[in-house]
Amino acid sequence: MGKQKLGFIVNPVAGMGGKVGLKGSDGYEIFKKAKELGAEPESPTRAVEALERIIRIRDNIELVTYPYEMGEDEAKECEFSPTVIGSIKRGDTTSCDTKNAAKEMLKLEVALLLFAGGDGTARDIYDVIGDRIPVLGIPTGVKIHSAVYATTPQNAGDLAVRYLDRKSSSIRLREAEVMDIDEQAFRENRLSAKLYGYLKVPYKRNLVQSAKAGSVPGEEAIMDAIACDVVNNMQDDYLYIVGSGTTLRGIMEKLGLEKTLLGVDAVHNRNLVGSDLNEAQLLKLIEDKKQR
Repeated sequence: MGKQKLGFIVNPVAGMGGKVGLKGSDGYEIFKKAKELGAEPESPTRAVEALERIIRIRDNIELVTYPYEMGEDEAKECEFSPTVIGSIKRGDTTSCDTKNAAKEMLKLEVALLLFAGGDGTARDIYDVIGDRIPVLGIPTGVKIHSAVYATTPQNAGDLAVRYLDRKSSSIRLREAEVMDIDEQAFRENRLSAKLYGYLKVPYKRNLVQSAKAGSVPGEEAIMDAIACDVVNNMQDDYLYIVGSGTTLRGIMEKLGLEKTLLGVDAVHNRNLVGSDLNEAQLLKLIEDKKQR
């Protein structure tokens, strides 16, 4: 019996917008702006973290990937000898390259397609694959709303190994949601999410993400109580880093401060000292301060 084929695709630009506060990387103009702001690729590192967990079955699989930063470089860093298909322009990849790679993987009938990216990448994969072969995402993007991703890159690698183990019967496939949001609305502090379809994903509880969901009735009182407790216990000598989401917005409302719903803010002595912070701004702000 021949070796099982593991397809491997990396979207090298996924996640670049996050550290510079752009809330996404979709579109060439946003990608260019992220680079101008000093963003570095996140996706290749996350992909390597997943592959490092697959090394133990390296001799039992055939790793099929795309050239250069779309998989070949990461595979060779982990000392795989990959089968490289297709062609791209190094340093200038697009969603079309992701779709072309997925088409080739489908033709080769890979046992599992492992891909690194964000929600936009999941959409590209779905557009080509549908539910015809199993897939699994390595999370690298700024905004992960889809349930097709493992909870961490390491868990993606571990789950891939367990699924490809012919002796294992404990890993089943489930239909998982492919979600994406309107990035322009996202940058304007509005969340507009849409369900695009379903991919077949190996499932093991705690290893795979659940889709993002809105609050259920009855939660408002609980969230209000949490906000009150946090505010009542704030200490003036601490810098408070307030993350995104409606739960955290309740805290800011109690303080009478404006919240960046989908960004990171900072509060000191109950005053807003930073709004919609990117990584560099946040690191500068917390220097020599106690923070929570």
